[in-house]
Amino acid sequence: MNFSPVDGIHLFKVNPDVPVIDALEHASCLMSCVNYLTLLGGAGDDSGSVIWAAHYLGEMAKAIIDDAANGIFRADDKA
Repeated sequence: MNFSPVDGIHLFKVNPDVPVIDALEHASCLMSCVNYLTLLGGAGDDSGSVIWAAHYLGEMAKAIIDDAANGIFRADDKA
């Protein structure tokens, strides 16, 4: 899964030359931001902006993890 496809073009995805460990580390950093933002949102941010930021960052982290997993599965199929 890629993040936010627009007319068949993906705005956010893992490129083939990026090592899986680096992609997963980036996903972990994004999830850390999501956790912090949801904590702020739950503590009473009335604007809701932190919740939307967390939502988009969560989608990006999921896209990284999904692309990394797909790459691992494709590599296993070739082995």
